[in-house]
Amino acid sequence: MRVLVVKTSSMGDLIHTLPALTDATHALGPIQFDWVCEPSFQEIPHWHPAVSDVLAIPLRTWRGRLHRLLFSDAFRAYKEALSTHTYDAVIDAQGLMKSAFLITRFTQGVRHGYALSSAREPLASLAYHRRYRISRDWHAISRIRHLFAEALGYSVPEQAPDASIDLGQPVTQVNRIVLVTQTSRVQKCWPVAAWQQVIEQATERFDEVVLPAGTPAEQRAVEQFMGHQSVRVVAGATLTDVALELAGARAVISVDTGLCHVADALGVPLLALYGPTSPGLVGPIGPQAQVIQSPTSEMSQIPAADVIRWLNAIDTASDAIHQGLS
Repeated sequence: MRVLVVKTSSMGDLIHTLPALTDATHALGPIQFDWVCEPSFQEIPHWHPAVSDVLAIPLRTWRGRLHRLLFSDAFRAYKEALSTHTYDAVIDAQGLMKSAFLITRFTQGVRHGYALSSAREPLASLAYHRRYRISRDWHAISRIRHLFAEALGYSVPEQAPDASIDLGQPVTQVNRIVLVTQTSRVQKCWPVAAWQQVIEQATERFDEVVLPAGTPAEQRAVEQFMGHQSVRVVAGATLTDVALELAGARAVISVDTGLCHVADALGVPLLALYGPTSPGLVGPIGPQAQVIQSPTSEMSQIPAADVIRWLNAIDTASDAIHQGLS
């Protein structure tokens, strides 16, 4: 069986899709999954062993000039690439107009997606051959697991979601904490002064305090935390390199952003800080994850003392484990 997955962005959304691939392969046996996504996220599908080919399509860079692109050689080549294979199933797990009408409808195979009442953008359902009513009140991971189960004909397993991430390299465990301080939406950022208090405590407990920074703006933002010798900025790295930093860490503290979901899927002890978004719909759900949500939508209402309290608890639990092993 060969299945095409349409999930173009963002990082967290792609991570939320991985457990559905694990479900399907456990239920039906070997499946070759191909995947369509944005170029900046094309490493992520390859982390799952069932994924074969990844087709990177820059929908984000096409915004505002689709009227010219629709008749361009680039768009014609893109449509040909989408129609190269006839799939047993094409699953649009995005549920947006752009994924439905700029990707899914150009594919070859039976097109599956959310019903009118279930899609994030209801008119997207018009592009599908088969549509499924799946509650919008469920967590994103649960919605996608049920969509795949309906499309491919099996029951969603009772087991907890398993992203089955394989980074292709051995993970080295280090006395490290990763602090994900940056996100694309300023409303989801935690105040600099609060991070400074956490970093002061973290440098006393960990050999390394790692700060990932993707864009040049993020790199400039994290430079203000560089006052300690043990603080290390990871800038300009691949997603896989950053994921290896997360996988080898003793703990991760993160705002609501893509790397938060990567850490959750890897099973690393995680504290996620949420403000304007709902963790019940998109937050971390792993057994090692804990969420602190602002009592209002303002991130400034999350006390640094609460985060430091979690940090102390992680440190105490780790010491107890090491003493038990010695």
